Amino acid sequence: MTSPVRTRTKPDNSPRNWNALTVSECFRKLFGTQKLLVATHREPVIYQPPQNESPKRKDQPKLRYPAGGVSQSLHRLLLQTGGDWISLQNSPGPPTLSISLPGFPATYILYRLSPRDPALEEGYQRFSNDLLWPLFHEEPGRVGARPGDFKGYEAVNRLFAEHIFRVVKNHGNGVLWIHDYQLSLVAKELRPLVSSPLPPIAFFWHIPWPRQEFLVHLPERRALLEGLLDYDFLGFQTALYRERFLESVEREFGEDPRISVFADCVVKGNRRIHVGDYPIGVDPGRFESLSLDQKGQDEARSLLCELGIAPEEVLLISVDRMDYTKGFLKRLQILESLFLANPGRVGKIRLLQIAPLTRSGHPTYQSYQKKVREAVSNFNERWKTGTWFPVVSVERTVEHRILAPLYRMAAGALVTSTNDGMNLVAKEYLAAQKDEGGTLFLSRYTGAAQGLKEAVLIDPFDPATSAAIIDRYLAEPASIRKGRNKILREQISRNNIFLWMGSILTGIREAETKGN
Repeated sequence: MTSPVRTRTKPDNSPRNWNALTVSECFRKLFGTQKLLVATHREPVIYQPPQNESPKRKDQPKLRYPAGGVSQSLHRLLLQTGGDWISLQNSPGPPTLSISLPGFPATYILYRLSPRDPALEEGYQRFSNDLLWPLFHEEPGRVGARPGDFKGYEAVNRLFAEHIFRVVKNHGNGVLWIHDYQLSLVAKELRPLVSSPLPPIAFFWHIPWPRQEFLVHLPERRALLEGLLDYDFLGFQTALYRERFLESVEREFGEDPRISVFADCVVKGNRRIHVGDYPIGVDPGRFESLSLDQKGQDEARSLLCELGIAPEEVLLISVDRMDYTKGFLKRLQILESLFLANPGRVGKIRLLQIAPLTRSGHPTYQSYQKKVREAVSNFNERWKTGTWFPVVSVERTVEHRILAPLYRMAAGALVTSTNDGMNLVAKEYLAAQKDEGGTLFLSRYTGAAQGLKEAVLIDPFDPATSAAIIDRYLAEPASIRKGRNKILREQISRNNIFLWMGSILTGIREAETKGN
């Protein structure tokens, strides 16, 4: 058994101007006329049925696009290259949609799967969200899965595999790209269905990979690892997560002579599985453009006025799904420490907390979200002065056209995640800061903190120190804040979402070549 060598892979020398078009050109260069197939748990569109079905007037159905940066970037890639997308059906409408947009040269087909057995789908959801999610975010106390849920997880992964098999058989796709912890067994379920050689099967693990002392709480960890080793290419957000994964493989299969672990791959029998770290970025140009759009700025100011936030107030912003990994309660502790140490900040600094609800049907989330609301209410009651109160919570998604100007107007962004695979909000905020001096206060427990070395780091588990950091850096001269942002913006411009896609597509082809 060869132990992993703890070395970094070679730095990326790709061009700095990657965009959707250059990624599609890269794909064509690597895979010719073959199509890309993407598989995700959630679909990249929201189907809205026609509003009027009367005989005299029939409205057309509409498609809305969620705010998620990764899914929307993959969506734009497929609109350049054509291809197929397979996901669970999350909104009404037919099981198959043809997706196209004006100004894009290609169309792709979205296949929307619906498991027939509700009990199996419930098991899949619980295993994914009530077991894997808390364990891999190192929160074992929040595990709520039940015995037998793994059967549902296997069944839904098998459903994806069977549909991928049919699509590949008909379309001859050149690469299969599967995403995230809900679909780790798709390759394992797919391989027995196929007698002829498969195209390369890539997988990206978007959330953190935990330390071994947390992974041991997962009874099915061996099956999960075996499933991941049926892929040809594995990508992680950071070098730390990649190394933890390799350590997990070595610990679980250390006595198996068929498996050898190296710094950038695992060799299993006659197969070589590439293992790399590929930090996800954002589309900085898009956020910069949106932040400067006059109509969006007017709508952002109207929203602030509607919420009772005055233009002269120092505005902090946080944008997170209301999930326990995002540190909502820690955030309030930091603000408490800030006001206790600096009473002069009371009445002058306001936090706009954009917190759309997530998984509200799960008891764990219902309890946490209730606790957050109560904590915000109590905090506001404690620190209010007259009609002013310090935290304004908006429990809905705010569209990027309004969110980007809000980022630009905010003196600081507060990212308080206690464990986060990357955190794209941090990069979105920086992208919106063209010529502005807003300060990103970034939790050191995010994947983003491992790449944005010049960012101002805070520790959600140390509220007093974090509060002192926030107070000090808000008072910095504008020239220093703008200089820091210039360096950080150069980093996110260079390592954008399109470089991420291009690097992975290139890595898939290289891994296929080495594997042969």
